Amino acid sequence: MPKKKELLEKLFRKPYPKNFTVRDLDALMSKCNCDKFQGGRGSSIGYIHIKTGRIVQFDGPHPGKELYKYQIDMIKKYINDIGEKE
Repeated sequence: MPKKKELLEKLFRKPYPKNFTVRDLDALMSKCNCDKFQGGRGSSIGYIHIKTGRIVQFDGPHPGKELYKYQIDMIKKYINDIGEKE
């Protein structure tokens, strides 16, 4: 499993990563002290930061597993907001 630093580099690189998957996101969020939850509509994915209680939630990508640009932007902002970008 990739390390947190490698996943952060992949997420924040330019141009946007076209192959950042839900699986990559799950691994990164776990390393950022976040718990995953499913709620709301059918394909909704969410994470809650254990220390701050901050939540990020969005519809899961489909039909593929690669995150869309707007989802990557949301995750980047969330990681900065919770102070987990090293």
